[in-house]
Amino acid sequence: MLEDEPKGGRPLRITLLGTSSAVPTFRRSLSGTLLERDGEAFLLDCGEGTQFQLMRAGARRGHIGTILLTHLHGDHCYGLAGLLSSMNLNQREKPLLVIGPRGTGRWVEFIQTFPRPMRFNFEIRVKEIPDGYVGDVLEGQDYVVRTRPLLHRLPSQGYRFEEKPLPGRFDTARAEALGIPFGPDRGALVRGESVTLPDGSVVTPDDVVGPPRPGKVFVYCTDTGFCLEAKRLAQDADLLIHEATFSDAMHTMAWERTHSTLRQAATVAKAARVKRFVATHFSTRFDRDSIKELEKEGREVFPDLVMAKDLDVFEI
Repeated sequence: MLEDEPKGGRPLRITLLGTSSAVPTFRRSLSGTLLERDGEAFLLDCGEGTQFQLMRAGARRGHIGTILLTHLHGDHCYGLAGLLSSMNLNQREKPLLVIGPRGTGRWVEFIQTFPRPMRFNFEIRVKEIPDGYVGDVLEGQDYVVRTRPLLHRLPSQGYRFEEKPLPGRFDTARAEALGIPFGPDRGALVRGESVTLPDGSVVTPDDVVGPPRPGKVFVYCTDTGFCLEAKRLAQDADLLIHEATFSDAMHTMAWERTHSTLRQAATVAKAARVKRFVATHFSTRFDRDSIKELEKEGREVFPDLVMAKDLDVFEI
């Protein structure tokens, strides 16, 4: 860890591959979001056309190690068949993990066996999330992916990608005052190890290293109606992507179909105290003019919101 390294180390790069709701348009593809971090890639949802959008974004399919499905409506998962087939044709060898709600295993099995069993060159591991589950679904060396159930007609899960806490900042001035030389001793202190100086004095990490720093947090909530679980999942996130299918005038329809209005999504973002809020999953009712009116509704609650467009990229 460098002494002047910014919070979170290397950035999280999030690419919105599709921002439409149930039906694609000429400008908006179906749901899919790519998270890239330190050589790893995670795909959240995989609607029809996702692999084409990956190509447009300049992303490589082979880098994706984990696919997380929010739910099994077609606009969020029908692209998985083509993506897995392409990975196989490209002679992929490394295993792929697919995480999703109840039924994900059956969907992957169908892809592998219809219209006849197909031999895959790589292992596809499936991890199904029990209905109503709250907790961790994936853990890496320095990150964890957590989930909460959302409010939708099918079992639907939101995901929270959270880096583990980072070491505190190294106090260079204090280290110099204590006579700690540049080199391995400073690195050991940052790692939480005490060191003994040539004069026999012992320096502990608390002497020169500040408190642990929280890692970056990215949250993805779609599809969902207006619900407390989304707020809990998004609490204090650096970036929240939340569906905003309908306008205020359609709030009854939003409730009946378990989707959110933009105002409701903005309310979740504000209540959760997120730093950045990106709205997505817009109904095809909204053209380039009417979506500007929709945007005004959201800005009344969260002034700095971003209305997502396909292939938008955000970094944390």
